[in-house]
Amino acid sequence: MTTRTLKILAAPYLELSEANPYQLLLYQSMKEGNVQVSAFSARKLLQGRWDVWHLHWPETIVNPKYSRDIIPLLMKFWIKLKVARFKRTKIFWTVHNLRSHEHTHPLLERFFWRIFLPNVDGVICMSELGKQQLRIQYPRARSIPTFVIPHGHYRGAYPDVINEDEARRALGIRSDKFIITFFGQLRQYKGVVPLIRCFARAQVANVQLLIAGEPINNVIMREIKEAAVLDRNVRLIPEFVDRNDMQKLLRASNLVVLPYKTVLNSGSAILALSFDRPVLAPALGALVELGQAVGQDWLRLYEGELSPDILCGAIDWVKARQIGADARVPLEQMNWDGIAESTMRAFHFVRGQPIKGDDLRPGRL
Repeated sequence: MTTRTLKILAAPYLELSEANPYQLLLYQSMKEGNVQVSAFSARKLLQGRWDVWHLHWPETIVNPKYSRDIIPLLMKFWIKLKVARFKRTKIFWTVHNLRSHEHTHPLLERFFWRIFLPNVDGVICMSELGKQQLRIQYPRARSIPTFVIPHGHYRGAYPDVINEDEARRALGIRSDKFIITFFGQLRQYKGVVPLIRCFARAQVANVQLLIAGEPINNVIMREIKEAAVLDRNVRLIPEFVDRNDMQKLLRASNLVVLPYKTVLNSGSAILALSFDRPVLAPALGALVELGQAVGQDWLRLYEGELSPDILCGAIDWVKARQIGADARVPLEQMNWDGIAESTMRAFHFVRGQPIKGDDLRPGRL
């Protein structure tokens, strides 16, 4: 690799690891690369010397708990951006989303992007399509060095020591049931209510739909409960699924369905695949390239809206697959060591210190 030490401020760093170990896996994998990573704070930025401020999900700033906090938060954020530029700290954005999911304050969010993007020195997208969509939605980003580095897998990041029978006993599920699972935070854009209604219309014998995750608000929870009464084979687990329980949920599943209305990247799809569970999802965003990477035996994509025919077809697909019980999803392209190395190379390139001998250009990682 390189002998240069990279000093990185990460936002977030490990604060979200219980819900999503993405940052934990990325920054731990950088340890062999002579890197110092620290959780971002304004004091650290002001008092120290840092090479990179690496941001994930910066758009959440326009969706605080209380709306009255948005403008003060935006002003403080703008000041931090200017301090970073004054101190020659490169600002990097990894694009998990192109906008906030709920898009509650569109005018203020538009203002956020206008103050954020002109200060960004480098961008990491997780797919070629993501890079294209970024440049369409934000023409200003076309002049920012942009690198394509995939989302890493979660194999080994969660406990995985039980088999299907043990998982089903723990959840009180019969061994002969075909289990369709949706998991993740319950939010409008994820299409959970349409999934339940679609499942109820499909009327497939001996199939249960399991919905697991914490609702983002009372409105979505009420809508999900109202839809669930349509079919007694819908089971709700409306709570956060912790690291130890994730193996029970996924090992008990025959098929994971993620019927997003919109999506750029999906950590949930990658987590399901990391447990070698087949996934049904829309042909949107990075899911198309993910499907090409793992193959049609593991990720089945559909066009348009989810329908009973699509759902029934996916059930038949799982039952008919010619795959051994011990078959594993090919995730070699999503190894964290390679992702960490590519990320560090991107940082060095934008700092004007590319690694000697590397043919590195934006978009070629």
